[in-house]
Amino acid sequence: MSLSPSLVVSAVTALVSGVFAVIVLRRWAQKHRPHLLAWGIGLVFYCVGAFSQVVLALTWSPIFFGLWYWTGALMVAPTLGQGTVYLLLRRGSIARNISMLLALIGIMTLPWTLFLTPFNADAWRPGTDITAIYRDVADAQGSVIQEGIMSGRASGTVRAFSPVMNVWGTISLAGGALYSAYLFRRKQIMRNRVVGNWLIAAGALLPALGGALIRLDMPELKYLGEMLGVILIFAGFWLATNAPEN
Repeated sequence: MSLSPSLVVSAVTALVSGVFAVIVLRRWAQKHRPHLLAWGIGLVFYCVGAFSQVVLALTWSPIFFGLWYWTGALMVAPTLGQGTVYLLLRRGSIARNISMLLALIGIMTLPWTLFLTPFNADAWRPGTDITAIYRDVADAQGSVIQEGIMSGRASGTVRAFSPVMNVWGTISLAGGALYSAYLFRRKQIMRNRVVGNWLIAAGALLPALGGALIRLDMPELKYLGEMLGVILIFAGFWLATNAPEN
C-alpha cells in the first residue's frame, strides 16, 4: 500500500510530539514544576493521538480508534492549556482543583470510549482518511444513510464533554500565551519570550480548527494543522526557554 499524505504527516506529528514530550518531562523531573508536568502529559496525549492515526491508516484497531478519539476530542487541548493555567495562577489551589477535575473527566471517559462504545469496523478501509469516516452520513432530512465507525448515538457521552474541554483548553493555551507575550512586550523585556509565546498561541489555534475543517469537507487539512501546530508550539517553547534573554 502506498503511503498516503495523511499517514506521513501523522508520523511526523507523532515523532515531533514524542520528542517534545520527552524534553518537557525530563525538565519536570529536574525542576518538579507542575506546569511542566501538565505540558508533558498533554504532549504524550498528542503523540498517542497522532500515532493512533498512523496505526489506523494501516489496520483496524478498536483500541487505537478509541485512543485517537479520546485524546483528540477530550484530553490534548485542556491538558496543554492546564500547563499555562499553572503559570498564570501560581497562588492558591485553583489550578490544582482544575487539574483534578480534568483528571476525573479523563478517567471517567477513557473506559467508556475504549470498552463500552460500539464501533462499526465495516466502515474502515485501508488508507482511508479516518476523520472522514468516523461520523455518520445523513441526508438532507437528517436521516442516517451511511453509518460511520462511531455513530452519533454511540459517542454521546464523550461529545457531552468535548466542546467544553476543547474550548477551555484552547482559550487557556492560546489566550494565556498571548497574555504572557503582552506582559513581556509591555515591559520591553525578554523579546525571545514575546515571540515564543506568539508561536505557542498560533500553534494552539491550528489544531483547534480541525473540527471546522472536517465540517467543511477538508479533513486532510486537519492532519496538517496538527503537525504545524505542534511544530509551532515546540519552536515557541524552545525559543522562550532556551534563547538568550534580551
